[in-house]
Amino acid sequence: MSNKTYAIIGVGAAVFRHHEKALAALQIRPIAVSDINTLVGRRRAEMLGCTFYADPLQLLKEMHPDVVVILTPHPLHATLALESLQAGSHVLVEKPMAVQIAEADAMVEMAQRQRRLLGVVFQHRFHPEIRAASQLIREGHIGDIQHVEVTAVWPRTADYYRLSPWRGTWAGEGGGVLMNQAPHHLDLLCYLVGQPGRVFSWTRRLRHAIEAEDTVQASLEWPGGALGSLHISTAELDMTDTIKIVGTKGMLEIHQCGAAVNLYTFNRDARAFAEQSQQTAVQVTTHTVPLKLDSGGGTHIEVYRDFHQALLNGTPLQSSGRDGRLSLELANALIYSSFTHKEVELPLDRQQYEALLARLRRDTVLSLR
Repeated sequence: MSNKTYAIIGVGAAVFRHHEKALAALQIRPIAVSDINTLVGRRRAEMLGCTFYADPLQLLKEMHPDVVVILTPHPLHATLALESLQAGSHVLVEKPMAVQIAEADAMVEMAQRQRRLLGVVFQHRFHPEIRAASQLIREGHIGDIQHVEVTAVWPRTADYYRLSPWRGTWAGEGGGVLMNQAPHHLDLLCYLVGQPGRVFSWTRRLRHAIEAEDTVQASLEWPGGALGSLHISTAELDMTDTIKIVGTKGMLEIHQCGAAVNLYTFNRDARAFAEQSQQTAVQVTTHTVPLKLDSGGGTHIEVYRDFHQALLNGTPLQSSGRDGRLSLELANALIYSSFTHKEVELPLDRQQYEALLARLRRDTVLSLR
């Protein structure tokens, strides 16, 4: 399928198994791979039938790939993306695209300057239930959005954090659940409803022996007046994964684990109901929302296909660097709010957040001495 050359940096990552399926499905054979773990990296290069480089910068210099896919731990994303873009390659980077919003700004600006694509791997956007919900909102089925609730529980054990010591650390991830499990839900929130304009959050380390948070609870406000709440945790067991969006004409319940969307419509608009003089019952009609399961199940295959079409035909990316920047800024704002005990307005002050992150990293190092 591809007449473009691909290279993978961080090929030893556990997430590579998803990328491998996508590469195979689209008949893309990487010309080179790189990883700090040379043993695993060489093994996977042999499996893929391509060249291995211990040094990713040497890979860029010698192979000149059209596309670089970045799968390394988060703190390396920005540096490697900037190097790749500057070398003339298009970039597809795993989520989150960077650790802090200033890095994402630089990535987006570099891609624009170099006239190269910058895509972020947010495969959940391609889930049938998300596509259906997005269409229903765009078509006005729920009216003006008034309230949003996001709840996502991803239970993790101590071994999960022990196996990759960089997880849940300020130096290794730049946070905990907000930088690892939450990015998909933060992205869907921004994708479906838009980026909030103001947040207040509580981040907590409830169960896990990590530096950063394993739980976040937040209140959200959008520029148009809608209000919302967010709860994401790796320290609970209820396995809830839902997004609820309430509008003036109806309501959506999105269940990702069950791959379902429930649409409820009201027999009168909330604004007209509030203005009427007599109290009358509101009738709610439940609708079955058909899902287009043949369009893909929200895997990395859809991400690669979308990126490849944009590369070949110039179609807009479904998840560009500009899109990825929204959810990263929200994650940073939630962390900043919790540590400053204040409401935070977006756009987030880049310098203030950079100073906070530097302090958290420094204090952690000092506490270990």
